[in-house]
Amino acid sequence: MTMPYDGRSRPTPVYEPGALPPREFENEFCETLMRTVLENAPPGSRMPDGMTPQQARVHHGTYLKYMSFFAWKFPSWLMSVASLCPYQDVRKEIIKDCVDEEVGDPDAGGRCHIDLLYDEAEVCGVSRQEIFETDPTPVILACINAWENFTRTMSWLGGYAAIGGLEITQSEPAFRARERISGIEATKKYTEEFGGIAFHERLGLPDGSLKFLALHLYKDRFHGGGELALLVKYANTRSLQKEALWAARATIQILSMHLAEIRRLASEAAGVTDLALAKA
Repeated sequence: MTMPYDGRSRPTPVYEPGALPPREFENEFCETLMRTVLENAPPGSRMPDGMTPQQARVHHGTYLKYMSFFAWKFPSWLMSVASLCPYQDVRKEIIKDCVDEEVGDPDAGGRCHIDLLYDEAEVCGVSRQEIFETDPTPVILACINAWENFTRTMSWLGGYAAIGGLEITQSEPAFRARERISGIEATKKYTEEFGGIAFHERLGLPDGSLKFLALHLYKDRFHGGGELALLVKYANTRSLQKEALWAARATIQILSMHLAEIRRLASEAAGVTDLALAKA
């Protein structure tokens, strides 16, 4: 007897009339993500200018401290999607992602991603104990609960679009969409500022000492690419496609609020004014 949610024998869904063809939907999804990113992100680098190396370390360490709530919950949201999804290939992709996040990533010397966050925060002077004893602010808690609700109240595909969409923003198709929207030079500048490539010197730290964000920029290109291919594969009706597009817009809007709050807290801890947030 076949179990009702046994996805091993399920054929690949056939795209129904009215749905965008796979390539068109992929482009629409990526452009929706990146337009929402560009519309909601505050201008400039995420780290204010004019700080001393000590202030920059405090800023980055505090940023990671409050990012830990998201990093800690992210694998749980993926597993929540997996628990609802009948398709083995989707669950396999999610499990591979969660192994990197919580078990160990070969590209990180066997360290899991949350441990990389703790390690990097400690380099900046924020101990694990301080992170463990820190409570989320109401804004951070609201954002965390919103992502939690996505994976519990939407279809598995809608939840995957919301949570996987956060990694898809770093995938090659999304970068191409960003280049189409904002230009190649602006996209290159963003890439340099995202991880340890551009700002490790601002913290007075050696090259290679900031691994958490830089590694995510690298790994999310692969995880995000896999997630995008699966979303395109299974969004075989226009209704499912619209649900995924709504989730993509909503998750980026929530991410924008979440990161703005973390930047505010980091700037306060460093004793600086984040002019980009003040203008936003």
